Amino acid sequence: MAVVVGMAVVTIPYLWVLWDLWSPGPSALRPVAPGFFYDMQARALFHGHFYVPRGSLGIEGFLHNGHEFTYFGIFPSLLRMPVLLVTSRLDGRLTVPSMLLSWVATGVFSSLLLWRLRIVTRGDAVLGRAEAASYGIFVAVIAAGSVVIYLAATPFVYNEDFAWSVALTVGSLFALLGVLERPSWRRVVVAGVLVLATNLDRTPTGYACVIGAGLIALWFALGRGGTENRRWTVPMAGVAAVPFAASCAVTYAKFGIPIGLPMADQVWAHVNAHRRQFLAANGGKAFSPGFLPSTLFAYVQPFGIRFTGLFPFITTPTAPAASYAGAVLDQTYPTASIPPTMPLLFLLSCWGVVSAFRPRPAGRLALTRILLVAAAAGVAGVLMWGYIADRYMSDFMPLLILAGGIGMIDLWRRLDGRGLRARRIALGGIGLLAAFSLFANMAIAIEPSPQFTASQLTQFIDAQRALSPQSLASTVHRGATLPYWAPEGELFIAGNCSGLYYSTGQSYKDVPGQQLMHWTWVPVQEGPGIIHTINVTFNEPQRAITRPVPILTYGRATLYLEQGADENVQLQLTNAGASSISFPSPIGGAFPVFVHHGYQFTVMTDPNTNAFEVWQDGSKIMGHYAGGHGPAVVLATPTTGPPPPIVVADTTNLSQHPIALCRSLLRGA
Repeated sequence: MAVVVGMAVVTIPYLWVLWDLWSPGPSALRPVAPGFFYDMQARALFHGHFYVPRGSLGIEGFLHNGHEFTYFGIFPSLLRMPVLLVTSRLDGRLTVPSMLLSWVATGVFSSLLLWRLRIVTRGDAVLGRAEAASYGIFVAVIAAGSVVIYLAATPFVYNEDFAWSVALTVGSLFALLGVLERPSWRRVVVAGVLVLATNLDRTPTGYACVIGAGLIALWFALGRGGTENRRWTVPMAGVAAVPFAASCAVTYAKFGIPIGLPMADQVWAHVNAHRRQFLAANGGKAFSPGFLPSTLFAYVQPFGIRFTGLFPFITTPTAPAASYAGAVLDQTYPTASIPPTMPLLFLLSCWGVVSAFRPRPAGRLALTRILLVAAAAGVAGVLMWGYIADRYMSDFMPLLILAGGIGMIDLWRRLDGRGLRARRIALGGIGLLAAFSLFANMAIAIEPSPQFTASQLTQFIDAQRALSPQSLASTVHRGATLPYWAPEGELFIAGNCSGLYYSTGQSYKDVPGQQLMHWTWVPVQEGPGIIHTINVTFNEPQRAITRPVPILTYGRATLYLEQGADENVQLQLTNAGASSISFPSPIGGAFPVFVHHGYQFTVMTDPNTNAFEVWQDGSKIMGHYAGGHGPAVVLATPTTGPPPPIVVADTTNLSQHPIALCRSLLRGA
């Protein structure tokens, strides 16, 4: 009951972060791009293969044998297939429901694991109210006082991958502990299914579960589980071998190798010089022990948090994580660390590891040693990966949940028989650490990200004005030209409010095209002439579009609609300036044509950032550098004469240029 109450208490803030997060209204299908990779992979599986349409994955695609593949696992795609069988209306909109399901699974598996750990450690010892309350707090912290809620803030495919990894790995640890405790065919089968699902979702944690199952098979083979249980050696070897073989088979079918990723085959390596430099410096691999000083410091340092007088008062460090010991890293972002943001889980985990590995652990707690080793192996992957970001802390979560659960149970074992005052002090300390964990991770989750829309940013800044007006004023800067980088949380007013921008603190110095487009800055409000809305209707099928159709000009640049691959049409921007910039691509937005169906595009031509972006249905489908100051002109189709194959209409609302916030900040600057 206590864990149900704990989950119930954090459900509302979690759903607000997942469904709303400063948006004009909640949506159980809130789209955040990219959100369609798993859908495309599922539709490919319907046809008996793994490859998706060429160019559909952008820089994330891997090219092999003339086809394009995604490196994401197939488990979330398999989940979508029953829905995609009956409708295509939800394509690209299923990430939020999937992440909600994974969150529920994380809560359920964590609760089950916690109870099984208690049985292993304390048998049928009476459960007191204070101890039960602490377990409810523990599960609540897992669900909303950890990196789990950060994943929900940006529900796109990258975070969905990690969300399911946490849930399935914890479920696998629960099932494997059940086999160690009291093996049976039912428990072995459940373990096999969960370990398989974990391997089909995310490789590092999947391999960790394979290692755990393999060690359990060896444990049985050596008779450590009793002579009568040696018969479980082969079944548990199968629990390790079958999921591992399935993972290798999928990887081989996609990339021609059974283990790892051919990083040189990724589109990103073809278009980004720094990625090629990164691979060359590390022997063509993205994994290396040489990254450990950098990644360990980023994720485990005690000071990876920033306190400020500006709402939400706790943030990540303002600058991207640094590299150490001469390591050449791929990309790094402003990244929090585990000890200061998840102190309850971290401290209990330290306690749990010591409790499990001490010479004479309580009860049958020694059984958890194999699982702790396996969970630690799951962390090794992210520590040796030359990329640092907040979401990668998710790979620590199974270890923190397992070891933290052990620590919590051992704490109450030691308090058994102590006075009421000692138990109240312990519960109070747990509550305080939990409250801080919940506040800190909620604060970090609600910070703006590059995926924020203008309306989200406006509401966020309005909250800052209401809760910390003086601190907000100190972050506002004004000038004629945007700098390429500024610390996270800085605001910049361009000119006389031709634009208001928020800095994410992310650096794009290694991606020249994005730096030229000032990607560090997310637009909050933009003045007249920057945003245009265009409606396009096709009167003929795709094959009738024999030549590019111009739909908008911006100075010398022209945006065209033209034939694309696989019977799609696509957008192309020409004469945008900076011809040496091939990424972001001037070509994008491929979509199928339905005759007499209207398509609406939002085009942003921002002279302050030199960014030319096109949005459709809430998702950015193209972005490229565009120099100059325009103006932007929609090439609307004349209303006289016979209807052409494509009809272009300018539906821009010239009266909607919300710069009131910018004006208000300008007066106070």
